[in-house]
Amino acid sequence: MASTEGSKLMDVKGKIALITGGATGIGLAMADSLLAAGLKKVYISGIIDKDGEKAVQEMTKKHGENRSVYKHLDVRNHQQFEDTFKEIVSKEGGCDILINNAGLVNENDLQLLMEVNLFGVMRGCQLALKYLNKGGCVMCTSSLSGFEAYCPYLIAYNASKHGVLGAVKSYGHPELFAEHNIRYMSIAPGVTDTTICALPPTYHFNEEWGKKGVAAFYSEVPQRTESVAKATLYMIENAPTGSIWVVMKNQLFAVTLPDRESCQKKVMDL
Repeated sequence: MASTEGSKLMDVKGKIALITGGATGIGLAMADSLLAAGLKKVYISGIIDKDGEKAVQEMTKKHGENRSVYKHLDVRNHQQFEDTFKEIVSKEGGCDILINNAGLVNENDLQLLMEVNLFGVMRGCQLALKYLNKGGCVMCTSSLSGFEAYCPYLIAYNASKHGVLGAVKSYGHPELFAEHNIRYMSIAPGVTDTTICALPPTYHFNEEWGKKGVAAFYSEVPQRTESVAKATLYMIENAPTGSIWVVMKNQLFAVTLPDRESCQKKVMDL
């Protein structure tokens, strides 16, 4: 479970962070929350440059000059990802926090979806072992869809978010942590006020499933992006490695996943 107050695993004050998919929505709210808590500088990355430039303007207005930088980064491009880390380490003397937040919905392009939602996360996790300061942490954004078919019409999206949880459980395993001293955690938000599911039906398997998927998303009152960001800050400072947390209806929950033996039922001898 989380550490008690006064015994934080990390204080974000004075630290350097990289956030993928950080120019809008949850990622930008995360940047805002970390800067407000005393983060020295955040590198906000994305693929839509006008959004990134706008994000830096907003963060500069709220938190001051030279505390936010935008970097064009497509998480599908390993070399670009590594070069971004190299630049941060060269300019800042190191990097302490990676938030793997980039994600999308596109049931019609399975390769694209998996390259961003899962393989992009794993690239970040691997590069963190090489470039993140010891004692640093990696936060990976999953979803309630990582536990169940929260919206059954988003099959590939659900599969990718299950994969993120599997990656975090592996990278964050105590045996590996003893070797690399970097915490890996996952935050799994419920329905949140972003545009990720407000997509044309052409981004879905078919038009009917697309309409049903969007309807399922908007059947609930979305929680605030600020709630996910506040939870992220708490986790970075307090959450143990390998842990998984849910943010639902503006509340944070620590999750303990069952092991195989505790939930299996014998059927027959073979």
